[in-house]
Amino acid sequence: MRKILTVLMPALVFTLLAGCPFQTRPDIPEVESRIREICEIPGYEHIYRDIIYIDEKTSFLAIPVVDKRLLFSVDVRVQAGIDLNEGFTVEKVSRGTIRVLLPPAQILLADADEQSIRQYFLKEFGGQVSRLEYYDEIQRKKNELIEDALKRGILNRAEANVKKVIENFLQLSGYDTVIFEQLKKGDRDAG
Repeated sequence: MRKILTVLMPALVFTLLAGCPFQTRPDIPEVESRIREICEIPGYEHIYRDIIYIDEKTSFLAIPVVDKRLLFSVDVRVQAGIDLNEGFTVEKVSRGTIRVLLPPAQILLADADEQSIRQYFLKEFGGQVSRLEYYDEIQRKKNELIEDALKRGILNRAEANVKKVIENFLQLSGYDTVIFEQLKKGDRDAG
């Protein structure tokens, strides 16, 4: 039994050491470089399905000249997160503790999915509804949806999710404590 343990012990120790390499914390420039590769970190998104109605009527001497009506739906994605191109800084506070200064969360994307457009009703008398009219109405609707997303707290949710992603990454890199602070305008990193 002793002979088996003597033979197996070095193999067991080697297997444990090979399977669990000692983790060294990357230095600050390496951490910044890894985070900087991401550029934008989307943290939260709302997907809206909205109904849009276009109604344009023109008459001349009480005679209808133009009567255009259109009812359609479209999906709009509103995505918020942190744009690292706005600058960020990583500082080592102490052994195992790191401070990350991030810009505030912002709306990164408000995009209508053209493939999702479904037309329900169309009446064209005296002219056609142009693509430009479609896009103008969609753009107007996007602005309303951005305001709605902001009221619902999309920026707070995005910022919390982004911080969690960065914190998990840094903890996997060997840092025990991650402190987040808001980047002030004077502290902006050149990127």
